[in-house]
Amino acid sequence: MNTPETPESPETPEMPDRASHRPQDGDLRDVAILGGSLPAATLATVLAAGGARVTLIDEGRPPAFPPGEMGVHAAGLFRVLAERYRAPELARTATVKDIHAHVTRTVGAEHCHSFVYHREGRPQDPAELLQVCPPKGAPPEPHFHRPDIDAYLLRCARDRGADVRRGAKVSGAAAGPDGAVVRLADGSEVRARYLVDASGPDSPLVTGLGLREEPVRLATASRTLAAHMTRIRPFADVVADRAASYRPPMPWHRGSMHHLTDGAYLAVLPLGNHPDSTGGLFSVSLTLDARRFPAHEGAAGPSPEEEFRAFVARFPTLADQFAYAVAESPWLATGRNQYAASRTGGDRWCLIGDAAGYVDPFISRGLGLSLETVNVLARRLLDAVNDGDFSAERFAVVGELTRDHLAANDELAAMVHASLRDPELVRAVLFVLEVGFRFGGFPMLTAFAELRSSGSDAALRALETAPYRGHVFAGHEGYHRLFTAAGATCAAVAAGELDARTASERIFRSVREAEFVPAAFKLGDPAARSLRITPVTLLRLALWTVRGAPKDIAPLVRAGIKSVLRGR
Repeated sequence: MNTPETPESPETPEMPDRASHRPQDGDLRDVAILGGSLPAATLATVLAAGGARVTLIDEGRPPAFPPGEMGVHAAGLFRVLAERYRAPELARTATVKDIHAHVTRTVGAEHCHSFVYHREGRPQDPAELLQVCPPKGAPPEPHFHRPDIDAYLLRCARDRGADVRRGAKVSGAAAGPDGAVVRLADGSEVRARYLVDASGPDSPLVTGLGLREEPVRLATASRTLAAHMTRIRPFADVVADRAASYRPPMPWHRGSMHHLTDGAYLAVLPLGNHPDSTGGLFSVSLTLDARRFPAHEGAAGPSPEEEFRAFVARFPTLADQFAYAVAESPWLATGRNQYAASRTGGDRWCLIGDAAGYVDPFISRGLGLSLETVNVLARRLLDAVNDGDFSAERFAVVGELTRDHLAANDELAAMVHASLRDPELVRAVLFVLEVGFRFGGFPMLTAFAELRSSGSDAALRALETAPYRGHVFAGHEGYHRLFTAAGATCAAVAAGELDARTASERIFRSVREAEFVPAAFKLGDPAARSLRITPVTLLRLALWTVRGAPKDIAPLVRAGIKSVLRGR
């Protein structure tokens, strides 16, 4: 999907060396954070940069769910966090260039997003694909090798003065009006004025308070097999005998590939397609409809790799592409992906990220939403540290935001999974999402530009309460209606109440008729095999904002275009 680029941050200075000594057992900390993955480490960094006394406790367990390695949404938020909280080291995770220079050479560059439909037993049909390309010349968004990125962010937190405890096992956690306490397996305790649990599905707080929602309210039902792999054949080589039928605007290897079929999608993210990258590593995740393809029970079933191999063998083009592929990490296999907590906050505590819930790995949407929560939570925590007000009311919006994010991501994932029954329905849904992603980054771009030019975060604060939070184009009533109608149409197909062809025609028509979708987007052709923003597109879009754009969207688009142009 296509999101507008955020302006490049200025050259980031070296981090100050503020590594702290381990506080004594029983010393009161301002904030204790459970978990060591990207959201937890980012929060610890910005809080420590703001002067808070932070202890982060990371058991160091492998992730229970795909951690999210597509940085399309997250990269821009790292720039915002770096500027807002005066933590320039975070900006080093926002661009391929900076990641390569400061963090790791294992980084992918997202120059295009390719969606390729497959039918069992048949070679892939080139008429059943869609490639989406960002503006020509725009810097690529990164694909994160999460082990390296998470380790870097933990170093950032430590260098800022946070007390980072790796490999410390938590035996219990509690919080109340007077503060929070985390009990460790070695008998020691960490006491804090506030507790943030970002640890994941086995959250000590969720377990201790009995918050695991059973049955989960989320509509999506999926499960995932994932690994890092090498020796995946280039897609161009696999279809070389039919090269004249493909000819994409951008070479396939320059971005992510999402292989789609009835009941499943297979995401392949290159982590070594940057000229200076090393290793030829790919992030590979196969996500299946858990109702149609339930997980095997007991030890008698196939291993995750065996199940993956059996799946790709059903599709000749995929079988060729993965014929020599080798897993370079242990396979991760989930049961049903979806879970949620019945509450996400209370007196002196809150849940964020995977501790609060998880939906689906599609386009790593949950990763960016977790960073949005960090952005909203960090400000309130720093204010609370300064004025002593840790009341639940101050943090109520964080819980509301978390619930909205889960619900919005669930609607998106459920719609995508339902659309997989038919390639035309998939394309219709991708067109709806493309509308949202093209517009959806503009509010944050505008707020970021204001922050950099004036130092005011007023526009960022306003986004915290925008309607339809968590959606790809939050705050816009017209897009919400378009998205909701498309979701209902796909749900009718999944329920057997509507045929896929009629459903796709209905969704395409709603996109064409939406007054806020400009002709410059060229979304009127259901047979289009590529969607690309060119300089001509931007010019036509600018003219549209003064000649016919709705009044609620024209200023937003103009400001967004200016931010994009200033950022190149």
